[in-house]
Amino acid sequence: MTTGAQPNIAAEVVLNWADGDYLFALKLKQIEELQRLCRAGLGEIAQRLFSGRWYAADVVETIRLGLIGGGLPPARARELVETYVDGRPIADPRDANNALAVAQAVLGAAYFGVAEALGEDKAGDGEGGDQPGKEEAATEEESTSRPSTARDSPSASPPETSGG
Repeated sequence: MTTGAQPNIAAEVVLNWADGDYLFALKLKQIEELQRLCRAGLGEIAQRLFSGRWYAADVVETIRLGLIGGGLPPARARELVETYVDGRPIADPRDANNALAVAQAVLGAAYFGVAEALGEDKAGDGEGGDQPGKEEAATEEESTSRPSTARDSPSASPPETSGG
């Protein structure tokens, strides 16, 4: 138990994706379903997503289940995936909100956590009002409409999947 400067860590992230801002969270129930659908443990799914050796289900189900864990009804989550993922390039480098980047940000939040903003004075370098926390995770994989560093996130660093 550490006190003081420890940030609050959340396993959820708000991303500007599809037609608006959505809360994504992979809670235990969604993680278990993701593992079942992808036929792999969470560490292996993370390794595949971050190393470029992903399967379509790794991307699609991470997004769909992340939306459900974030509070959307399953039918609405499926509708969004069908509208904004199906039939579009999964990893289009011209689209900062591509499905792969969103899946990486969602899984990164569940796997590594996201520091929540503790106050306005912790706004990082002050550019554009970015705050650590949910919005920081949105810029992790450049899943917002802000152009920046699409691949410079903590979750995009070499995958550390211990235990596997």
